[in-house]
Amino acid sequence: MSAAWLAMPEVVLAAASTTSPTASGSLKDAGAKCGIKVGLQSGRQTLQIPEFAQIVTDNFNMLTPGNELKWPRLRPGPDTFDFADPDWMVNFCEANGILVHGHNLCWNSPMSSPSWFKNTLDKSNASHYLTEHITTVMRHYQGRIDSWDVVNEPTVFWSKRSDGLYPGIWLDLLGPTYIDTAFHAAAAADPKALLVLNVYDVEHGTPDHETTRKTTIALLKQLLARGVPIQAVGMESHLDASLPPGGVGLSAFIEQVRDMGLQMLITEMDINDTHTEGDFQTRDEIVAKTYRDYLTQVVPISGAKRVIFWTPTDKWDWLNSTNIPHGERADKTPHRPGLFDDTMGPKLAFGAVRSALGEICASETRR
Repeated sequence: MSAAWLAMPEVVLAAASTTSPTASGSLKDAGAKCGIKVGLQSGRQTLQIPEFAQIVTDNFNMLTPGNELKWPRLRPGPDTFDFADPDWMVNFCEANGILVHGHNLCWNSPMSSPSWFKNTLDKSNASHYLTEHITTVMRHYQGRIDSWDVVNEPTVFWSKRSDGLYPGIWLDLLGPTYIDTAFHAAAAADPKALLVLNVYDVEHGTPDHETTRKTTIALLKQLLARGVPIQAVGMESHLDASLPPGGVGLSAFIEQVRDMGLQMLITEMDINDTHTEGDFQTRDEIVAKTYRDYLTQVVPISGAKRVIFWTPTDKWDWLNSTNIPHGERADKTPHRPGLFDDTMGPKLAFGAVRSALGEICASETRR
């Protein structure tokens, strides 16, 4: 790929070379056999690396901008928007036949609060700012972004509230109906986009995850009773290889969501191996099995047609970030959460995911 391509995202990448290690069996081709879009998370900077961009176009047909659509990047000030980076990414995706999943429009985490929130937002204007933001951003990309995480991580098991809602600025200023405000604004701004409530810590067979499953189901019932236009639930699926799988508790949760008439997505899947013992080969085998087992359990019963991976390569491992409280491994070796290694070569996890998608599609075809 030429330097001109890096400056011109509208130029479509050349077809994958026959020498590509994944060209003869890509993830997107495996999913396409039963209508599953296979996505990844990336930022603009990594997409501008030709080798990685080729992996993306070879294997994925959906992409989530990692930070470019969050408030801190889009809103440098209370009266300004900066669309330069997400515009580049959306152009890249459109040029290469890749759908975009928008992440996210509203999140109570301090990581999603621009510095100007502290001295600007209050109870009298918070609804205006939230509605204005969602309306402006979604109309800017109307018809170009396939689905949106409208509200991210609404419930957490560590909440001290009886309803389990994630404490933070929107909840503090607007109360629980901040979710209503966000979804109504989203539905009005782009009626054709899929509107998603994105949840996490519901995937494992632990008491904490069972707590989040229960509070999420209770919240969904309340929101739907109030006429909030939620269309889908995204399960982040940041899995921990050292924790027990979700089992019957997870299956029951998925069935309850589907019984409400909601679609389901897998939105941020990767595997945390912080507490998994063994050398690289052993850990890679465990991570690969975790990917396969989860997908073959969850996708058939959820009917998920969008499966998005958060850490495509070990080269850029968010688990090693000092801002993420997962901690380093006791043996000080790098995490191994990705589908590709730090040299961009496909790992056992890549093969496990491709195999799982093949098995899921074959089973669906037989039904």
